[in-house]
Amino acid sequence: MHWFQRHISLKGRILLFFAAFFAALLVQLYVNHYQSNVILDQLDRQTGNFHSISQFSSGIESQLTALESFRWENGDLTALAQVLQSGSTTADAWLRHIDGDLAEVGEEQYLLAQAVRTTYANYDVLMDRMAALLKTGDAIAAASLYYTEIAVCGHYLQQYTGQLLQTAISEGQSTYTLLSAQNEQIKAMQTVASLLCLAFGALVVYSVLRLLDPVQQMIVASRAIGQGDFDTPDVVVAQAGDEIGQLAGAFNWMKHSMDRQVKTLQEKNEIERQLHRRETEALELQNTVERARLQHLRSQIDPHFLFNTLGVILRVSDEEKAPRTRTLITALSQLLRYSLASNDLQVPLSREVRIIEEFFAIYHVRFGDRVHLTWHIADDIDLTETMVPSFIVQPLVENAFKHGIIPRETGGTVQIVIRRLPRYRLLYIAVRDDGVGMDRAALQKVRGRLHEVPETGEHIGLSNVAARLRLLDPPGRLYLHTSPSHGTRAVLFLPLIEPEEERDDV
Repeated sequence: MHWFQRHISLKGRILLFFAAFFAALLVQLYVNHYQSNVILDQLDRQTGNFHSISQFSSGIESQLTALESFRWENGDLTALAQVLQSGSTTADAWLRHIDGDLAEVGEEQYLLAQAVRTTYANYDVLMDRMAALLKTGDAIAAASLYYTEIAVCGHYLQQYTGQLLQTAISEGQSTYTLLSAQNEQIKAMQTVASLLCLAFGALVVYSVLRLLDPVQQMIVASRAIGQGDFDTPDVVVAQAGDEIGQLAGAFNWMKHSMDRQVKTLQEKNEIERQLHRRETEALELQNTVERARLQHLRSQIDPHFLFNTLGVILRVSDEEKAPRTRTLITALSQLLRYSLASNDLQVPLSREVRIIEEFFAIYHVRFGDRVHLTWHIADDIDLTETMVPSFIVQPLVENAFKHGIIPRETGGTVQIVIRRLPRYRLLYIAVRDDGVGMDRAALQKVRGRLHEVPETGEHIGLSNVAARLRLLDPPGRLYLHTSPSHGTRAVLFLPLIEPEEERDDV
C-alpha cells in the first residue's frame, strides 16, 4: 500500500478506485441482466408452457364432460351450445401459447405438440358441426355425432394432451436443474461484485476524506489570514509528495509570503503618510501664496478705478460746483467703502447690484441722458442669498460704458441680465452694450489678454475678472462676443451658490 501511495498520485488513485468501482458495478449489472433475461425467462417460459397445456386440457375436458352428461331426450340444447362455445374459446386461446418450436423443446415434445394441434383441428371441425346441429335443434343427429366421432376424437386429444404435459414436465425438470445450478453461480458472482463495489467505494470515500482534511485546515487558516492573523500553524499532511501535499506546501509558502508583503506595505504606508504630511504642508504654503496673489490682483483694481472716477469728477467740477459734485463724491465714497471693506471672497449679489448702481450714478451725473442702465433679473433669484465673488460684475459694466457707450456720439444703454441655470448649477450674468463694438482683430487681442496676468493698460478690468475666476472659481467662465457698430456682450458663468433649502427644491 505504501508503494502504491508513493508511485501513484492522489488523483490517479481516486480515478483508479472510481474506475474499479464502476467496473464492478457494470459486472453486477451484467450478471443481473443475464439472470433476468436468460435463466428467469427460461423458467418463466417453461412455467407458462405448463400452464397453457393445462388450461387447454381444461377447455377440452369441459366440453367432453358436458356432452357426456347431457340428456339428449329432454336436455337444454341452447345451454349445451353455450358450454361448448366457452370450451372452444378457452382451447383456442391457450393452444397458441403451447410451446411447439423444435429449437426450444425436445423432439418428443415437439411431435406431441404437433399431434395435439392436428387432432384438435379435426376435433374443432366436429365441434362446429355439433354447434350447427344444436342450433337447428336436431338432438338425435347431435347425439349420434357425439357417440360416433367426437367422443373418439376427444379421447385421443386428451391422451395426446396428457402425454404432452408429462413430457414437458419431464424435459423441464432437467432444464430446471441446469438453470438452478447456473442461478447459484450467478448469485455467487453477484456477491463478489457487490463486495468489490463496497471495497472500492470505501477506498474512494477514504481518499476524498483524506483530501478534505487538509482543505479544512486551509479554510480555517484562510479565515485567520483574512482577519490579519498570520501566526496560524502551517498545514501538515501525511503524504507531502502527492498533490494535496504540494497544495499544502504552496499554501504555507503563500501565507509566509503574504506576511512579508503586509509588513512591507505597512512600512511603505508609514513612509507615504509622512510624505502626505509634507505634501499637505507644501499645499498649505501654496494656498497662502495663491491667496496673496489674489489679494494682489484685487488690489490692482482700487487705484485704477479711483483714477478713472477722479477724472470724471474733475471734469464735472469745472462745470458745476455744488449739487453734482456732491452727488459724485457721495457715490465715490460708497465705492471706496465697498472696495476697502469687501475682503470676503464671496458676497451677496445684492451688494454687487448696489455698487453698480452707485457707479452708474457717477456716469449719469457726468453724461446725463447719453447713458442708460437697465436690469433684467429673473424672478427666482434671491439677491440677498445668492453669493458671487466681490467686484466680479462692476468691472464688466465699467468696461461697457468706457469702451462701448462713451466713444459713441449718441451714447447708449448697458443691459445686465441675471438668471439661474439650475440644470447645470450655474449663474448666468450677461453685460451687453449697444456701443461701438470691436472688429475681429481687436476681439482676438482682448481674448488673448484674458489668459495673461493683468498689469496695466486698457481692459485691465476684464483681465482682472478672468484672473480672479481662475483663482476663485475654476468652474467659472468669461466669454466675449462683439461686432462693429453692434456693441459688445460679456457673459459670466459662475457656480450657483445659494441656501441649502433652495438647492434641494431645484
